[in-house]
Amino acid sequence: MKKKHQDVVIFPGWKRQLEQDGLEALKEKRYEDALEKILLLEEFEAASYEILTGKVICYIELGRFDEAIALCRKLMKEDEDNYYKYLHIYITVLFQTSQYGEITSLLDEIFATEDVPYTYREQFQQIYDLSQNFNQDQDHNKYNDKEIEYFLHNLDGGSFQEQWRLLSLLRKKPLKDYVDDFIPFFGDSELNPVMKTGLLQWFMEQEINKDIEVDKFNQIKIVNPTELDDIMDQTFAKEVMNSLDWVEQQDPTLFEFTRQILFRFLYIYFPFVPGQKDQTVITEAILSLALEYLQMDDEYSMENEDSEEREYWKNEIQELEKKYFSQIE
Repeated sequence: MKKKHQDVVIFPGWKRQLEQDGLEALKEKRYEDALEKILLLEEFEAASYEILTGKVICYIELGRFDEAIALCRKLMKEDEDNYYKYLHIYITVLFQTSQYGEITSLLDEIFATEDVPYTYREQFQQIYDLSQNFNQDQDHNKYNDKEIEYFLHNLDGGSFQEQWRLLSLLRKKPLKDYVDDFIPFFGDSELNPVMKTGLLQWFMEQEINKDIEVDKFNQIKIVNPTELDDIMDQTFAKEVMNSLDWVEQQDPTLFEFTRQILFRFLYIYFPFVPGQKDQTVITEAILSLALEYLQMDDEYSMENEDSEEREYWKNEIQELEKKYFSQIE
């Protein structure tokens, strides 16, 4: 399809203004406005690959997943230097839309025919393993009391993978008749912290108004699910993301990676958060990891290059991410 203004040259100043306005709208989460600016740049064939990556993010945030998937496929073909970056976003969208069979088929082919960079291969393998499990149960939509009883039994010593699979299946089932049965598991030191977060989110979704004692990482906290903020609505998360505003202006894809890393990190800690004194160094650690994952280490210089504290948090976050992705025995 030909562009509407293909024979008209856009003035450089207007192009820069459109790019700036689009990125600013993206930063402020005004995705409709950002998309409008990006589409105008496309009409003049003046949209860079960075801007088009912003377009993918707009589509995802607006729930226009089919368009996000189609654009990712296009960018994977056209911008070969960033092929794996787009592939990662593409697979993430497929996962968000529960297209587990598509993911496993795609990754089977990629693993067999491509030499995937190590950092991406590890992440792809994690998503592949989860998709395999979920794909087996995608058509399962009938729940009964025996399944919840089996889930309760499995929480007491079962494998994490099976526990998570069962939670995913039962997430929409009414919980109120079993609240007292699940509460003791929040204090079980043997239960994986990721499972505790998943259970707590289930309680939040169903507005269970009851005080619960949660034990994680040798800390104990009494919480009421109806009074808890979502992971990324916590003050700590907001302040970290605000301090990374400059990243979003320069590279929306890099910013999205930092957001995903932070989410997974805080998901495991939830309902606890790291101390406020560690906010700055944790922010640096998250940015450093995102740069490594995207193989952009050489493009940004970090203050205090040899910071032992930042390296500590990077290792901590990576270890916790393994738990998030079920890489435990």
